[in-house]
Amino acid sequence: MLKELEKLKENNLNHFCSVLIISFFPIFFLFSSLLTNLFTIILIFFFLNEIKFNPKNIIKDKIILLLILFWFFILISLFTSIYFENSVMRSIGFVRFILFSYAIAYYIKFDNFGYFKIIVLIWFCIFFITSIDLFIEFNIGHNLTGNVSYMPGRLSGFLGDELKIGNYYLGFYFLTLVFSIQFFKKKFIGIFIIIFFSLIAFLIGERANFIKIILGLLIYLIFYEKIIAKYKILIFGLILSSTLLFVNFNTDFKGRYKLQFYTPLKSEGIYNYIKGIPYGAHFSTAYKIFRENPISGIGLKNFYFECGKDKYIDKDFTFNHARCSTHPHQLHLEVLSHIGIFGYLIF
Repeated sequence: MLKELEKLKENNLNHFCSVLIISFFPIFFLFSSLLTNLFTIILIFFFLNEIKFNPKNIIKDKIILLLILFWFFILISLFTSIYFENSVMRSIGFVRFILFSYAIAYYIKFDNFGYFKIIVLIWFCIFFITSIDLFIEFNIGHNLTGNVSYMPGRLSGFLGDELKIGNYYLGFYFLTLVFSIQFFKKKFIGIFIIIFFSLIAFLIGERANFIKIILGLLIYLIFYEKIIAKYKILIFGLILSSTLLFVNFNTDFKGRYKLQFYTPLKSEGIYNYIKGIPYGAHFSTAYKIFRENPISGIGLKNFYFECGKDKYIDKDFTFNHARCSTHPHQLHLEVLSHIGIFGYLIF
């Protein structure tokens, strides 16, 4: 890999810098939003310089056209935004995510995916180190940088008090899963890594993200033909048996997964369970906001300023008094309430 990078540096400095930025983006996400935004802008600059700032080189891609259309609806919601000054920078600045996404796709696919192996290998190494760090935190109570979770049954990892490591883990889990299966010639190594990463996802303690990971893994294994049936059963059997042992014999995980989630969900049903949790009030408020503004929503970054109004009170939800937050904690409801039904359909 180092030889390939050195060769790339000699042949095309623009590509070398872009590939390095993309490769180390998982680290920027972990440690600094400032670095993330800075290198996003730098990557976009390299990318636009590469395509010579020619819009024709961008609009040929159908996916990019859909993203631009999605941005168009965001801009429409800006002009109907209930708090224009809160939405304007976020709405206009969304274009950077379109260019950033296209830049990553461009360099990954360049020269018949010639840079793909370098990028994904570095991503895998970063993800593996992050997983080891979480495993250490689970065993000794703090991670390698000294971060400690304030909530029993949750891990903080490199992100510290934000407790958002589960979102990060979900974002890179499937890429590293596919890489592990394809890269390691000895199947048992790939199988071990799948099980290890899946168990770390459980230990993080973010129930929704763990469920998404397990369902995604199940779908992947069902349709992936290169792993024979007995290995698929082995993978799922070990993951499920391990999680059940933790849930039944670890006090923190028993509380988080069984007492706080499975038991009330089973006894009360989904709707009543949602009404009794803090996020339920966020969901209810976001849905009511969408019903009030179905066409174009209330504009980006306005949920916090809108949710406190009396018309969104619903005493059926236990935590209605705490219904306000920076966002609704549910992606689909967030999109619907912010940019309305037409933006959601493009999304």
